[in-house]
Amino acid sequence: MIIKHYDGFGGNFIDSQYLGASYDGVGKPHVFQDTLMRIFSSQNRFITNGGKLLIGMTGAKGPINTMEIDTEIYRWYLQGADYRTARVIENPESSNTVLGINNTVFRLKLDLDYYAEPDVLLAENNNYALEVIGDPIQEGNGYVYSFRLQGDDMSQYLPSYLVDPGRELSKGWTSVQSEYNEKFGTQQYPSSMQLEHQISYFAEKQTVTDKAWRNQGRLGVKFLYKDPMSGADKSVEKFLPYAEAVMQDQFHMDMEVQMMFGKKQTRAGHKGYWKKTGNGVREQLKDSWIDIYSSALTVTRLKDYLLNIFFARVNEGDRKMVAMTGTYGSLQFHNMLASVASSFLTVDTMFTQMLSKDPRHLSFGAQFTHYQGPEGIEVTLVKNPMYDNRQYCKQTHPQYSNIPVDSFRYTFLDFGGAGTSEKGGAINNIMMLKEKDSYAWGYVHGTHTPTGPVKGGVAGGLIAGYDIFMQGSAGVWIKDVTRCGELIYDSQS
Repeated sequence: MIIKHYDGFGGNFIDSQYLGASYDGVGKPHVFQDTLMRIFSSQNRFITNGGKLLIGMTGAKGPINTMEIDTEIYRWYLQGADYRTARVIENPESSNTVLGINNTVFRLKLDLDYYAEPDVLLAENNNYALEVIGDPIQEGNGYVYSFRLQGDDMSQYLPSYLVDPGRELSKGWTSVQSEYNEKFGTQQYPSSMQLEHQISYFAEKQTVTDKAWRNQGRLGVKFLYKDPMSGADKSVEKFLPYAEAVMQDQFHMDMEVQMMFGKKQTRAGHKGYWKKTGNGVREQLKDSWIDIYSSALTVTRLKDYLLNIFFARVNEGDRKMVAMTGTYGSLQFHNMLASVASSFLTVDTMFTQMLSKDPRHLSFGAQFTHYQGPEGIEVTLVKNPMYDNRQYCKQTHPQYSNIPVDSFRYTFLDFGGAGTSEKGGAINNIMMLKEKDSYAWGYVHGTHTPTGPVKGGVAGGLIAGYDIFMQGSAGVWIKDVTRCGELIYDSQS
């Protein structure tokens, strides 16, 4: 039975009226000191670094996954593919249904001017080799080449479907004479692109009046908080240390949420200064490998999705990914693997364990959190509490009205090496960036400081109280989004 309810409050201004209205303490009966517990429905899994997953996987790892930069805007280069295939724009001899028969020369209009004699191109069906004759001639939006089919079979011709607009051709080899050769083949060099992002700035403040400081220890109410280092529940009787811990946690929660859902924006702020925010993970991954699923996920679907990312791009030893998901995504992952593994498991393998020497005490059950697929694919599943939190993910699953649909979402992140730094060391594909010397915290005292009233000496201002503040910068940097992706549940797809 609830006999007294103390209303919480929000904002950044704390005076005695707030404290008195929210946590009055007159005529209190005996309270059992060891029975303070947080109501289960108010539990906050974000209060520790373990709950702030992005910060935990980047900023909390120090210099391994964190970098300081000199300004809020940053740029980097990405190198494109080492090779581009040419595409057919037009077949000038579309009426000819036997292109190249009897070693006759035919023409095709391609989108690239990379090739010249003595290059030999392969059609999409690699049984057909097209030898380039002479140099291409620019015509409108493309380049007209002359070709001859290679081979001694005079009856061979190029099927017309292989030269329809959009069909691909790529260089196979060069063919030159064995003596006094004057023709030499071509090469391709990758293109590069420069990308730009920016980081975000965050700030939190509290103003505490003199009377609020005096009354904070007279409330008769204990406040429960989680130790940010150990994650253990601790309690304090004074309100203001608790309030400062809440402010610090909110400051880092601002970073965590913005780095996930933030949108890039630059607008004029107060007094004409620019207010900049950076791209969050969701916005950056819009250009990654996005797939929508509408039914239960299967191992085959997962394998095919990941092979699309890795196939012919990285070797089998570099195909490890981290998959962030919610509770129901984790359960679906387990059910998917358990269904496939059931034919290989017996009740005495991994699922049955003895809890003690007494054979009556057995435990049954385990959960799959790692998938080791074919061709070097490895997925380590981690749960992101934010995907389960309806404060940030309010759209619910059509079949589970109290479960966010994001709980079924899988965000695949490749933290592997992505090039080298200016100093020559390897750098990871996903990092947290901060502007150098942008982090600051402290207090501005008037008649009081957090430890009490000023009694002689210098006061910061004729204000009956003091201010506590924190500010800093952070941004998540995904260098190459094509190494990442998302499997998104959508019942309407």
